Amino acid sequence: MKVKSLVTICFSLLIISNSYSQAKKPNIVLFFVDDMGWKDPAFMGSDYHETPNLDQMAAEGFVFHNAYSAGPNCAPSRASLMSGQYSPRHGKVAVWNSKRGPEEQMRLEPVPDQGLPLENYTLAEALRDGGYKTGIFGKWHIEGSASDQGFDVNGETDASEINFKETDDPKDIYSLTEKACQFLEDQKDQPFFLYLSHHTVHTKWEARQSMIDYFEDKPKGEVHKNAQYAAMVKHTDESMGILMKKLKDLGIDDNTIVIFTSDNGAIGRVKQTPLRGAKGMLYEGGVRVPLVVRWPLGISPAISGEPIINIDFYPTFLELAGINKSKDKVLDGESFVPLLTQKEASLSRSTIYYHYPIYLDGKNARGARDEYFRNRPTTVAINGNWKLLFFHEEYVLDGGDKNIDSNHMVELYNLKEDPSESNDLSLIETKKRDEILKDLKKWMKKTNAPLAMKKTPENYRPVYKRGNHKKKHSN
Repeated sequence: MKVKSLVTICFSLLIISNSYSQAKKPNIVLFFVDDMGWKDPAFMGSDYHETPNLDQMAAEGFVFHNAYSAGPNCAPSRASLMSGQYSPRHGKVAVWNSKRGPEEQMRLEPVPDQGLPLENYTLAEALRDGGYKTGIFGKWHIEGSASDQGFDVNGETDASEINFKETDDPKDIYSLTEKACQFLEDQKDQPFFLYLSHHTVHTKWEARQSMIDYFEDKPKGEVHKNAQYAAMVKHTDESMGILMKKLKDLGIDDNTIVIFTSDNGAIGRVKQTPLRGAKGMLYEGGVRVPLVVRWPLGISPAISGEPIINIDFYPTFLELAGINKSKDKVLDGESFVPLLTQKEASLSRSTIYYHYPIYLDGKNARGARDEYFRNRPTTVAINGNWKLLFFHEEYVLDGGDKNIDSNHMVELYNLKEDPSESNDLSLIETKKRDEILKDLKKWMKKTNAPLAMKKTPENYRPVYKRGNHKKKHSN
């Protein structure tokens, strides 16, 4: 009898312990905006935009000053975010078409774009299988449906579906926010992952006239001056304010991790001084983004200069949620939980990479390498303060490594001393150049990253074919 009682007590305690552990799992909210540049929020230094809610979040959270998107435009970045992988592994290298621009100026045949394969086990699937209710509201922008890639509640929208002129909600921002808040209400008693993926501040710029008038009357900044864009930024900030208030009203604010960031850099009309370039380029203005993480129960306010890239979200969210990585899932990112908890000042990796083997149009784009394209096929390595850009055309067609001192196949910058990437050191710091280039080629081989190739009648065979069924993953 005593043995039975003891077993019963132990079993009851185990149930209580498991319930308590489940209740303490943090909720995760990813507030993901479209085309907001590194310097657009006021807390990052804008001299014209107003973002009081984001500023408050930054004051209470962990701010990363050297955060990067995993791609220089929408779809590749989002595919990398959801897969936790660099583009060579998932094949999503462009926004549908890898040959955008004047074909007579394309010296090589670019790598064709492919969709994120259905069999790729996404971040949303991992969180869902780990006990989280998952919901998306806004932009998906990857082939297929978000419902097929791990989202229980699918509120994805396409910008083309939004009738800008017949709504008082610019780009549907307040409608999406309302739906996201309803999701919070519905899921408040269980762990959830909310992916609020706004269409703002992507063009076409739409804002309430009263907000535009407010910024028209405000003195312009040295860097930022456009009243309509400033109004869009303000609308986006208001969405964050509504969301944060809802979390507090529901009493779940303290144990909810909120992440704010952007899918890529700002468009060329919105300067990010001192950064060079804009969306669609692999110069800093195209890939460096704002990033804040707030979690009152788990992290203290801090600022870090450690490079973070959005493929890091996958392992970071899993660690925060107490979920083991699937055994057959390759993750290229690294959890930055040790940074958030301030147990470590830096991550173990030495380098982050980009592989963008496509042509992207942009005639006379500010900061671009030439007058025809924002990007020609390029692979990049950022190693500490050093950044190397490796251009496929010159490598394949102009003599490769043996002519490296004359064919302009690489550019090398010291980002600490030269964040504007205006002083190419590839012919001066040759030892550092060759060291990083060697490492880059090893990475390309490891990830099966294909070069753009000489033009021939044959086309590439796809790296992936989209599957009809998902592979089963163990957790």
